[in-house]
Amino acid sequence: MSWLDRLKEAAYTGPSGTRMVFLYGDVSVEFDKRTAAFQFAGVDGSYVQDNGLSERRYPLTCLFAGPDHDREASAFEGLLAERGKGRLEHPLYGTVDVVPFGTITRRDDLVSGGNQTILDVVFWSTIGAVYPSSQFSPRQEVSLSLDRSKASLAKGFSKAMNLATEARRASSKLSIREGLRNVQGAMGKIAAATDSVNLAFRDLQSQVNFGLDVLIGQPLLLAQQILNLTTLPARALAGIRSRLDGYADLLQRMIASSQSNPTLDASIIPGIVVRASNDFHTAALYAGGAALGSVSSVLENAFTSKPEALLAAEAILEQAEALTPWSEERFGALEQVDTGEGYQALQETVALAVGFLVEISFTLVPEKAIVLDRPRNLLELSAEIYGSIDDPLDFLISTNRLTGSEILELPRGRRVVYYA
Repeated sequence: MSWLDRLKEAAYTGPSGTRMVFLYGDVSVEFDKRTAAFQFAGVDGSYVQDNGLSERRYPLTCLFAGPDHDREASAFEGLLAERGKGRLEHPLYGTVDVVPFGTITRRDDLVSGGNQTILDVVFWSTIGAVYPSSQFSPRQEVSLSLDRSKASLAKGFSKAMNLATEARRASSKLSIREGLRNVQGAMGKIAAATDSVNLAFRDLQSQVNFGLDVLIGQPLLLAQQILNLTTLPARALAGIRSRLDGYADLLQRMIASSQSNPTLDASIIPGIVVRASNDFHTAALYAGGAALGSVSSVLENAFTSKPEALLAAEAILEQAEALTPWSEERFGALEQVDTGEGYQALQETVALAVGFLVEISFTLVPEKAIVLDRPRNLLELSAEIYGSIDDPLDFLISTNRLTGSEILELPRGRRVVYYA
């Protein structure tokens, strides 16, 4: 079956329901990729946000020939002039809902090409909705990607760990417990900011710690528990900056705990390569959990200003940038092949989270600043800037990091930021 056999009859059905067949010349289709590039200070490269596709545009030369070509062309012209959505049966590109767009040109070549009329028209595809919506909101897309990344990281950990002997299991338990201490050190105070989160955090710590003798034989379940523990503090009612800083601290702790070993010669210390590999994959699991914890923190936060959202995007990108070279260097030192499954899922989650933050930043108020020309009372200033002294007062204090005497009276020359 050749391409000629796949060609179909060309026809247009107007909004009134009248269908007309027409001959045609060469065909083509056009559409745009809606993309936007964003650069962040101190980060190499750009984040390219993919916003989907534009409409498809079908320019067609519609031909009418024969003794009644003028009447047929006039009837077709009337269909094109009807208001509303029509249906184009394209000879090559299928059937689509369209609206004739722009200038429609009719040409009657009475002298040079009698017995035919030509109409040039561009059909634009239409979704038929004034306020379209995607199946998932951007926040839901990030959340679903977060779940996929957890599953991929847990699966990768389970495949990579070599726990065939008791000695290897004992060594891995030490690495896992060291990771638990790092999670407590980096995120313990943050989890404590909310009683319910703190209780769940402590309970999950105990489950992993005291059940490790059993869990070490079930690496997939163990990895899932570790990732749940690591991302749990993201739900605490601590400031977004504190949560992101905490996860950045945890990431650096895990990187430092598994730096390149100067000797990986198994002939000197039997089994050292396997133990180094297990240690690295354990550290990588906690490190990946730290990056996902930052993404989860974003989902749990209600952003109130544009700079806050963009700073969060930069923080997440910086963590991903720190994670990548370390992981590649360690795989190279261990002479192992990275399948990339967990890394790819993690990168997708990071990209979606950054895109979400950039998108919502356009809807948030920008940062403004004033330099006080005289000492000001904080209540008076809050009422002047925000028109209220209730919730905005706490927000003004936290965003300017006011402490001590400044809460009673702001000195002359103090720079105050606000969002309006």
